[in-house]
Amino acid sequence: MQVFCFPVAGEYRLWYNMDKDKGGGNMQNTFAEAARRHFELSFQMLEGLIAICPEELWNRKLGGFVFWQQLLHALSGVDYWMRDVKGPFTEPFSERRLHPELDADPEGGLTREELEAYKDKVRLACSAFFNGKDDAWLLSGSAIYDKITNQDIVYMLMRHIQYHT
Repeated sequence: MQVFCFPVAGEYRLWYNMDKDKGGGNMQNTFAEAARRHFELSFQMLEGLIAICPEELWNRKLGGFVFWQQLLHALSGVDYWMRDVKGPFTEPFSERRLHPELDADPEGGLTREELEAYKDKVRLACSAFFNGKDDAWLLSGSAIYDKITNQDIVYMLMRHIQYHT
């Protein structure tokens, strides 16, 4: 596969030249689409850990925090930053004192099914965050904190997910 970057109509586009005998062809994409695609790969890593974590590790403290608490932390970060409106944010499971900000040990537990349900909610927010967006949006200020761009948020969240996975 070869990747080329060209300016087209005021924005940059990525062109992928793949071998046609391997199901490829010429495929055009924007940087916004590339950012979404790479974010998706990171998010899938997180989903995979939720799905395959052995039961004996789920409630075990690893790296200073309970395993599921680190996954909740990564998901709540995505949920916070991929909102499209500025305003108050309610931490997930706030009534249960699970401390998704990793500021204390959780006072209770979280089942895999509960985290799966929250992950599905966050996945919908991710889809809405990227839906119909272009390169101009990617480089514009975040709706949550306009001193950083949407691109900064996507890359920050990819690193954050990968750190906790």
